[in-house]
Amino acid sequence: CGAADFPAEYLVSRLAQFREEVDEIVPRVADAIRDRDLATLGHLVDRSQELAERVLGNQVRETIFLARAARELGAVAASAFGAGFGGAVWAMIPTRDATGFLEQWRVRYEETFPRRAVRSRWMLTTPSGPAREIVVS
Repeated sequence: CGAADFPAEYLVSRLAQFREEVDEIVPRVADAIRDRDLATLGHLVDRSQELAERVLGNQVRETIFLARAARELGAVAASAFGAGFGGAVWAMIPTRDATGFLEQWRVRYEETFPRRAVRSRWMLTTPSGPAREIVVS
């Protein structure tokens, strides 16, 4: 499959999405994390998710629902990740709200997608410190 197999409009929109993600969103997310600007972080992650849905077209109803529901429940940011067409969604929330948030998020998902509930998995993770040393052997 080569570029000639796709309409020009599709390729142009994919390139624009890639450029926005790499040149604007990722560097600004790094700045927002550094500056602890959680509102900006949330808006940028929302934009990335929206581009995945609209331009890439690689999100399914479940991942779209989970990202939106997480934000509605108060997540600082939330987005699908992985190869697309299913997979996983992460949400950033304050540690003090983690257990209650996860339970509400899970219940909303299970009520909306009851047939998917049996195969869904939920977990809390806590970020660790940054890498301090990389050793190449």
